[in-house]
Amino acid sequence: MSNRHGRPAAGAALSLALLAAAAACRPDAAPPAATPSTPAAAPPPAEVVVDVGLPDGFEPLSVEFGDARQGYALFVRCRGRCEARLFHTMDGGRTWRPRAHPRPEADNHQLYAGAGPVVVLLAEPHSWYVSRDGGASWQPRPYDARGGTPAEYHSAYGTFYLDCPDSGARCAIRDWTAGTAWREEPPVELAAARSLTNGRDGRVWLSGVDGGRIVTAVGRIGAGFTRLAVPEQPGRAVWNARVAVSADGEDVWLVADQEPSGGSGGGSAATRALARKGTGLPLLWQYQDGSWVPRPVTGVEEKPNWPYSVAPAGGGLLAIAGPERTGYLDRGAYLPADRAPRLDWVGQLPDGTLLGRDNRPGVNHLSHGTGASRSWATVRVHA
Repeated sequence: MSNRHGRPAAGAALSLALLAAAAACRPDAAPPAATPSTPAAAPPPAEVVVDVGLPDGFEPLSVEFGDARQGYALFVRCRGRCEARLFHTMDGGRTWRPRAHPRPEADNHQLYAGAGPVVVLLAEPHSWYVSRDGGASWQPRPYDARGGTPAEYHSAYGTFYLDCPDSGARCAIRDWTAGTAWREEPPVELAAARSLTNGRDGRVWLSGVDGGRIVTAVGRIGAGFTRLAVPEQPGRAVWNARVAVSADGEDVWLVADQEPSGGSGGGSAATRALARKGTGLPLLWQYQDGSWVPRPVTGVEEKPNWPYSVAPAGGGLLAIAGPERTGYLDRGAYLPADRAPRLDWVGQLPDGTLLGRDNRPGVNHLSHGTGASRSWATVRVHA
């Protein structure tokens, strides 16, 4: 089964995100945080509201943007089985055009935006479907209820991804453009890594948790990896760690999810289940001069069992979304973002656009700029 940094995946380390996203006939969980692509486009108007003109009963299940301009909207109507309708935008959500869905009737539908014109659909229990031309044509991929995702699913965030089988076998590094035969195994001492992040400079970052301790390394495929020590900082035990890189490649962050307040009381499975509801503020480190520097979060009164998310905003800042506020972290210190909408989740698209959600079906918030110098636009799609 495949793992992918920042987005729901079928591997053990990120299975909680897929569980949240995979529930049939309800809005998809947030895909997570990004890396590489092209410069962001000019911002759309402050608010865009589009009625796609579907019959009664259709509701937005998932709206995904691949960059500032290109996105997809999946609507479903469930009467026993779920009937799906797909739409595509190439102008930041101003207009939406229908696309033929390759398998409109299924028990469960999912949508994932990939790199450029790549888009991936799941029609469970039948098949995965992959398009490399923005939904103009489709190719089926095998579906297995035990897990596994098409290689194109991993395309949005760079060439390489980490494939971690549920069987407990060692994870493998794969290249989504190279076919299933290509693989490289991380060094044995990095066997605990469950997240891979593609850097802007060709380097690859590995991260994970081994016996409660964070493991990180950086290197190049075929040239080896160098382990990086992670200084301790106050906080609860961590169960997941990932590296996030700004779109310009200048800022590199280590983000570690803490266990729920009071402990999970049931091992890693219970921790992942609780994490779907939230495990409080993450622990943060910033990469400087070849080392991780702790950046404890200050200025935010934590709600330990609530969800928080962070994403590189550029200019040395992280965007943060949580229970009560949206803002930025400057070396861990909270800065308010007065003009930003209140978000439940924030992530970074490959071109540097920030994508935010507030748990309203069909609503996305797009932010263009660098650091705290940003404009925000709301895109709402309904039937």
